[in-house]
Amino acid sequence: MDFFERFTALCKEEGGTTTGVGQSLGYSKATVGRWRYGSIPSADALTAIAEHFGVSVDYLLGNTDIKNPPDQQSPEEIAKVALFGGDGEVTDEMWQEVKGFVEFIKDKRKRENEKQLSPCSMRSSATT
Repeated sequence: MDFFERFTALCKEEGGTTTGVGQSLGYSKATVGRWRYGSIPSADALTAIAEHFGVSVDYLLGNTDIKNPPDQQSPEEIAKVALFGGDGEVTDEMWQEVKGFVEFIKDKRKRENEKQLSPCSMRSSATT
């Protein structure tokens, strides 16, 4: 996938158009038109576009299919890749279920710890 194909896909994901996003970043319709016909944006433009979409310049240029290298990913993004293998989109519903399960496990461990530290359990362990 070349730059403009990636740029177009990212614009669509955001609900915008290539011209609209380009202009919001300070580039003219003519500049966006040149990109459409194969011109590669300057390094500064690539950096601005990558930052706007939260992706790497390598992703924009088609050098990788990983939108964000691990050092640029949030802990939540890293967890999603670890849990779901990076295959397909992780929906908000899926992510909420995972977070709910994590809370369940935390509560369970907390109850277990409280049970172990309760006065009754301390007395029984002292008598043995």
